[in-house]
Amino acid sequence: MNKVFKSLQSTRQKGFFHLLSANVLIQIVGFGSQLFVAGILAPDDMGRIKIIQTYLSIFSIIAGMGFNASTLKLCSENRTGEEQARLFKSALFFTVSSTLVLYIIILCLNFLHIFSSDKLVQWLIPLGLFPIISNSLFMVFVSYFQATKKIKLMSNLTISNKLIAIAAIVILTYYGGIKGYYVAYNLSFLLMLLVCVRVFQVSLFKDINFDNVKVQFSTHWQYAHKSMFANLLSEMSAYVDIILLNFFVTNMHQIGYYSFALTITVILRLFPSTVQQIATPYFSSLANDKDNFINAFKKYNKTLYTVVTITLVIALAIVPFLIHWVLSGKYDQSMQYFPFLAIGWSLRQLTQLQSGAIFGLGKIQYNAYISLISLIFNIIVISICLHYFDLIGAAYASVLNGLVFILSSRYFYHKAQREM
Repeated sequence: MNKVFKSLQSTRQKGFFHLLSANVLIQIVGFGSQLFVAGILAPDDMGRIKIIQTYLSIFSIIAGMGFNASTLKLCSENRTGEEQARLFKSALFFTVSSTLVLYIIILCLNFLHIFSSDKLVQWLIPLGLFPIISNSLFMVFVSYFQATKKIKLMSNLTISNKLIAIAAIVILTYYGGIKGYYVAYNLSFLLMLLVCVRVFQVSLFKDINFDNVKVQFSTHWQYAHKSMFANLLSEMSAYVDIILLNFFVTNMHQIGYYSFALTITVILRLFPSTVQQIATPYFSSLANDKDNFINAFKKYNKTLYTVVTITLVIALAIVPFLIHWVLSGKYDQSMQYFPFLAIGWSLRQLTQLQSGAIFGLGKIQYNAYISLISLIFNIIVISICLHYFDLIGAAYASVLNGLVFILSSRYFYHKAQREM
């Protein structure tokens, strides 16, 4: 009992419960708003939202060029406050430049109808992908909060702004449909960004000097480019099913049902993502202390496995009945996909600490290898399963990909550990 108490006390001091409670509240309210939005919009529009969100996730990584990750890594090391601030400001400068360039390129490609044959998706892309600028900048702020262990501040800012954003999405979707949804979506990111700028404008935006831009870029780029490719491959391997469905399945109604089931799996990612947010900067600080590093990993990894398993069992038992009751059967067809997607995504969540540990050790390229293996496997398996089993085949493939992802992640984590 004494060990348990000390463990809980240590976890509380790291800000875990504060961040978890903030994330839980955000996800509960967010999940409720998603149900409300799903009740208003047709399944076709839910499919369009998921397609655009997938593009946003992928292009945000390319646009940000990994500077949020390099900020997290560099600022979590033993540096002075002045050094941390200088690295943070240079990351913001690089992110503004790269995101603006990519957004202009996206607008040109969308004019040529590269991303989708659906007319409404084409119309919504300029609005739906604008957050590659605002969200990328916000993620640099979040990384700085994590790195400097300002967890409580990060969670307070996030929760206050998220609640306002969710309220705006519900109201504007009700009155403006899918177009109102994206107006609110953009306002939410801009609001979060403005609050961050307001909080730090005195200490971090005063007398910015970029005389040593080349040196700063080189410092960031040693971690940024590896992280960018790792995250890009990870995101593509996670959502390659939506990309393939966008190009090879013409029934937007069924894509909508599949997308809604995929959206619900967000509840399975809550605890693991919170663990990784807390753990990554601590793993980085323990990178030169092998014994403590391994002990810390084993300790929290057992907890992660337990919670992921319990969450999955509860979700499989409750979610189908909840969705049927709340939405009066409108999305019952989504439930044929949900069990397989839930299992597949739960398997992926078991790797959260391994990914954070690999990152903390500076072996970011290993995370890229893991994602590359997963991406190649997923493309092949989803294509085969779509051919033989139609849309449900993509859900089957999610389970197989989860297994491959966790096995490859485990292999590279132990490889990184041996090289300490």
